[in-house]
Amino acid sequence: LMQQVVFQRQWLTAEAFNDLIAIAESTPGPLVVNSATFVGMQLGGLPGAVVATAASVIPGSLLALCLSLIYQRYRSIASIQGAMDGIRPIVVALIFVGGIKVMRNALFAANLLSFASVDWLSVFLFLAAIFILSKWKPNPVVVILGGGVAGGIIRLVLKL
Repeated sequence: LMQQVVFQRQWLTAEAFNDLIAIAESTPGPLVVNSATFVGMQLGGLPGAVVATAASVIPGSLLALCLSLIYQRYRSIASIQGAMDGIRPIVVALIFVGGIKVMRNALFAANLLSFASVDWLSVFLFLAAIFILSKWKPNPVVVILGGGVAGGIIRLVLKL
């Protein structure tokens, strides 16, 4: 998604894309749909948001419907089970690589991977969120809102 929106089409800057991810992850629904809505709104206002949302939902929904019908009919075949066993770790890898890219952009200023470019407030909030989510398992929305409030107050007080 970042490759398309930031580098190939140049619809958003890397910083705006990071904001898009933060907003899209903070709202209910799939990341791709929320991101498409955000980009559509930025480029074409409300009509752009509607078109971008529909364009991101309809093809995937039709594909999922077709694949689910095929899977329901042929799921007992050993090669289909083998294919699913092969697909699952690949999907996890795709999510992991995307997460690493977003984390790198969130924790390092100007996307430079050096000690001097580390955004220490972001690192602190990242580690605090991991701790809170692991220990108490609160509603993620509460953690997101808490991180926004904490980050805003800390930046305001410390003038970062």
